[in-house]
Amino acid sequence: MSTISIPPTQTMEAGPNLMKRLAAYLGWLGTAVWLFLFFRWITFSSFDWDPFTVELALAETSPLVAYLFYGGMAALDGIIAWLLYKEVRLGSQLGLARGVLGIAAAIAYFFTVGDFYAAIFLLATSGMLVLLIGQKTGWVINYPAAFWLIVFFVLPNLIVLAVSLGERSLRGTVVYPELSFSSIGTYFNDYGRFFSTINGQYLYLRILGRSVWLAFLNTAICLLFGYPFAYWIARQQQKYRNILVFLVMIPFWTNFLVRTYAWMLILRDSGLINNFWTITLHDLALNLADSSQFFAWLAGITDHTLPLLFNQSAVFLGLFYGFFPFVVLPLYSNLEKLDWSLLEAASDLGANSWNSTTRVLLPLTMPGIVAAAIIVFIPSLGAYVTPDLLGGGKVSLLGNLLQQQFMTARDWPFGSAIGFIMMALMLLAVMIYFRVGGREQ
Repeated sequence: MSTISIPPTQTMEAGPNLMKRLAAYLGWLGTAVWLFLFFRWITFSSFDWDPFTVELALAETSPLVAYLFYGGMAALDGIIAWLLYKEVRLGSQLGLARGVLGIAAAIAYFFTVGDFYAAIFLLATSGMLVLLIGQKTGWVINYPAAFWLIVFFVLPNLIVLAVSLGERSLRGTVVYPELSFSSIGTYFNDYGRFFSTINGQYLYLRILGRSVWLAFLNTAICLLFGYPFAYWIARQQQKYRNILVFLVMIPFWTNFLVRTYAWMLILRDSGLINNFWTITLHDLALNLADSSQFFAWLAGITDHTLPLLFNQSAVFLGLFYGFFPFVVLPLYSNLEKLDWSLLEAASDLGANSWNSTTRVLLPLTMPGIVAAAIIVFIPSLGAYVTPDLLGGGKVSLLGNLLQQQFMTARDWPFGSAIGFIMMALMLLAVMIYFRVGGREQ
């Protein structure tokens, strides 16, 4: 009877720890940065570098301090990176301590020296180092986006909120009343000012109403024209769809300010339309005025230019032109994924074109409609360039009012209060999106 030999059990070796490897690479990045700063310091007179804020601070101390600081930090980060790469336990301990001290140093450095960029870089890398060593996979993946949102969205908005609670001094600076229960209401004076009257008129509320109305009208008109256009593109053959989408995206190749100036050239009194109206068409009507009463009437109305620029209609035209592609693209993306056999099934079941559109097509594409509406409504509400150029200062919207408070009146608290009121309106629009579009999805 033959015996069966069983091979010895093979043990699998564990691979490298990905988190510690990434932490090691991050440490070597820090080493490279410190070595670069060290190189700048020793070659400052040779290359005539533009000094950083940290270099100006170190210039006030002994030169030996800079050598020890740059060299010591480069050596520390390099040693920690090597230990982490080799997965030595001491490397994790030193790296964790280095990350925590780096976070504290970044905060202290910003409030003492005021160097924002260096403090942000040190804070970002130190925080990532702590998470990598702590093996926090989920936090590591979301850290870049979360850090960006906190630093460039949450903190600025908190600063704006703090400024909105102050008052403008005679010199244009921001001052705060004495904190007490009796004076709490004074912190919100600028919010009340926005909803109060000026010479018996609700001036700011009229600007708010005009802004909301134009934003809503622009959104509705963009959807009215954009939905059929996106539907038509989605129903074309694949080889034509890409070309049509490419044509929709062409305006993005040109700066928005340049495109707005182009509309000014078209709409002004000596522009393309008025030249045709007052010269070409007027001369033709004059030549035929004796032959027909209609041409006599046409000659009379073409004698003067059309008021096409510096009014609310021009502002609306500019908003429609600027944001129309933002409706077509998300709607097309939604329509392209639609199962068209559902419309055929509705037709087979006796539904006419109206019922197929309202009961099948629109509900299925509602998330795209809501997303396109939000994408257009929010920037339309805060538009500044279009009303300023095409409105000529005669059509003031919330964006223009905000700019005037910060740049002209130097009333930063009131401007910040207006900004928060705008944000509340935009937040309301986003909440509607999540309530309608999210439920449909």
